[in-house]
Amino acid sequence: MWEQTGETHQGILDLSFFKLIPNITIMAPKDFKELEDMMEFAIKLKAPVVIRYPRGGEAKEKFNTHSYIQYKKCETLTLGSDVTIVAIGNQVSKAMNIYRKLKEIGIKAEVINSRFLKPFDKYTVLKSIAKTRFVITLEDNTLIGGLGSEVKELIAEKKLQNVVVKTFGYPDVFVEHGTPQELEELYKMDEKNIFHYIRNTIKYKKIREPNRGRTRKNA
Repeated sequence: MWEQTGETHQGILDLSFFKLIPNITIMAPKDFKELEDMMEFAIKLKAPVVIRYPRGGEAKEKFNTHSYIQYKKCETLTLGSDVTIVAIGNQVSKAMNIYRKLKEIGIKAEVINSRFLKPFDKYTVLKSIAKTRFVITLEDNTLIGGLGSEVKELIAEKKLQNVVVKTFGYPDVFVEHGTPQELEELYKMDEKNIFHYIRNTIKYKKIREPNRGRTRKNA
C-alpha cells in the first residue's frame, strides 16, 4: 500500500511527467464514482488518456452529486467571492472540508474540481481568479509541472495584476517515508495549515483594501 512505500516510490511525479507528452489527456477523480465516470469517458474519447488512481484510496468526503464529465471542463462545486480553491484528485475532498470551515467564519470560497490537468480549463479558472483575486491550488503531486504550475502560468500568460497565489503540494525532493497525514503535516499541506493561511491572508487583505483608492488631501 502507498502508506508503506519508501522515499523513491511515493508516486507523486506522474501527473507532471505525463504532462510533457503531446496530445495526451490527464485526469484525476475526486472519488471512486468519478473514477468510473472518467473511465467511461476515456473509452468514448478514443485518444490517449491517463487517469490518476486516487492514491491511498478514497477520501472520507462523500459527494452526493456527480456532474457530467465534459472534455476540458472542470467542475465548480461552490461559488464564492473571497478565495478560489482549485483542487485535483483526492485533494478535492480536502478543499470541501476547508470550504466548510471558512464558511463558519464568514469567508466565501469558490471550490473548483479541476478534473483535467491536461487539457486545462483555463476559462473557468481565470474567470474565478478575476473575481476573487486570491487563488490557492491543492494537489497530491510535486509542485513542479503540476496543477500549481498550470495556474501560475495562466496568471502570467493573461498578465493578471494584484493576484495572491499559493500552491500546496510536494516540494522538489524525494518525499520521506510516512503516512499521508504525517507527510501532509510535514510539508504543510494539511487542512489546518491551509485553513490558517487563507484566513490570515484574507484578514491582511481586508486591512489593506480600505486604503485603496484614497487620495491624499491637499495641505
